[in-house]
Amino acid sequence: MSAHETSLLTVEKLSLDLSGRRILGDINLSVARGEFLGLIGPNGGGKTSLLRVLLGVIPATAGRIVWSAAHGTTPHLGYVPQRSGMDRNYPLSSREIVRQGRSGAWPLFGAAARQTARRADELLERVGLTAHASTPFVYLSGGQQRRLLLARSLMDSPTALLLDEPTAGVDTEGQQQFCALLRELSAQGIAIILVSHDIPLITQHAHRIACLAVTLHWHGAADALQQDTVFHAYRCELERYQVSDRPPVAHLHHH
Repeated sequence: MSAHETSLLTVEKLSLDLSGRRILGDINLSVARGEFLGLIGPNGGGKTSLLRVLLGVIPATAGRIVWSAAHGTTPHLGYVPQRSGMDRNYPLSSREIVRQGRSGAWPLFGAAARQTARRADELLERVGLTAHASTPFVYLSGGQQRRLLLARSLMDSPTALLLDEPTAGVDTEGQQQFCALLRELSAQGIAIILVSHDIPLITQHAHRIACLAVTLHWHGAADALQQDTVFHAYRCELERYQVSDRPPVAHLHHH
């Protein structure tokens, strides 16, 4: 796949300690341009922390992170959180939420303002929410809210998108719609790093999977992920719930 030939992100021997506790240990992985990487693992395994380190929100304790872009420029990163953080008492419209994704001050007049408005409307159409452009965010369904936050993250045309369980609490149809959008973006050259607990969903859509539980238990093609790998990574969480024997695991892939 030609879009995957050039490395966009390289992580080498990355470790993170917080309050004296090892959160991430000796992580090595790479993400190519246009690649869709699914990040799975148990609760407390470090998935969100890894995203925060990649975004530059918190510094790594050790190791190296290299983002590479064309002509030596720094890649622009988009981010979609699990929770919107929107105040229900401040009901911004869908169009206004998408415009928030523009970096810098909003242009109020002239060509720049018209360009921002056009870009927001294009993205609303892209995620299938044109009819809801004036609808307050708080009145959208869960799936619509996630697609709107995806549109917001695309305002500045990012090189890579990092998403932290964006489909949590969304029904099956909404999850499929969202992941189909991510596949389209990946096909256009945007790298996708998606955290998810839904293993069948993520293995259906992602190109590769990274299984994280403080250390990286596995990193390879999505269609090569084995149930034993998943069980090993989640073993500590299963033991916490006193699951002593290996439970029946559903097929990893949808049919």
